[in-house]
Amino acid sequence: MAAHVPNKARTVAPDLLSALQNLDRRVLYALLAVAVSLPFVLPMRGVKPVILPQTAGYYETIERVAADPVASKKLVLLAADFSSSTATENLNQYEATMRHVMRRKLRFAILSISDPQGRELGQQTAEKLAPEFGYIYGRDYVNWGYKAGDAALNLKALVRDIPGTIGKDIRGTPLASVPVMSGVTDVDDISVVAEHASSQTLEQWLAYFRGGDVGEPVPVLYACTAVMAPEAFPYLKSGQLQGLLNGLKGAAEYESMLGHDGFATRASNSLSFAHFLILLLLLVGNGSMLLARRGAQRKGT
Repeated sequence: MAAHVPNKARTVAPDLLSALQNLDRRVLYALLAVAVSLPFVLPMRGVKPVILPQTAGYYETIERVAADPVASKKLVLLAADFSSSTATENLNQYEATMRHVMRRKLRFAILSISDPQGRELGQQTAEKLAPEFGYIYGRDYVNWGYKAGDAALNLKALVRDIPGTIGKDIRGTPLASVPVMSGVTDVDDISVVAEHASSQTLEQWLAYFRGGDVGEPVPVLYACTAVMAPEAFPYLKSGQLQGLLNGLKGAAEYESMLGHDGFATRASNSLSFAHFLILLLLLVGNGSMLLARRGAQRKGT
């Protein structure tokens, strides 16, 4: 009996290693589904993203504007140059930015220069958050709509004459008649530009709002899809760009700084859990294969 136990133990290990190497794909899919869903079902308050410098710069720029007696009276320009196809990244960035602006009681305008959907997505975001912060359209914010045509020419004109370039707001009201536009005539009345984009618009904003006819350069913030972020880093390092939100992760970092666990935070945790599971399965699969080979070599000798 005593000699039979170790023999049985030696036969169990190979079976276990073989099972680990040949897990049914349905089991793998089930594990992945659990990993992806968990952050959306259970609160993950202890899981916080690492705040990168470019995200901190984005947050701190708006904080500086809010703390400045002069800049805080100016208008924040929230550009929405994206569509529903990149909403997972851009819309979450946009909502976090608008939440920050509303929390700090800053007036703002919505504008799109490259995608007509941005006008509607920006308005929907404002209407979603307005009841929470007591914001009223016309008094606290305005939607300049989508400015069709050459983006560079539109921005060049916008720098010199905002009411004349825009004409009417999204509701058809002459811009100069909207209360929140009182005293806002040109680029000097803009405190900061936050561009949320899925296309190449950054260079145009930098060219006309930080150079050219601008007396005092306007701080420019950039929130983009993850694939576009590498192209923005040179402007960040040169000081032309004051902050950057890099894809969904950047939105999650920003939400963390705001102390608001929104969709971006949960989705980012979901991606992290999925990546962790994949790495764990790779380790288990390769580890069991190596152990099985060693066992076979020993058995052969």
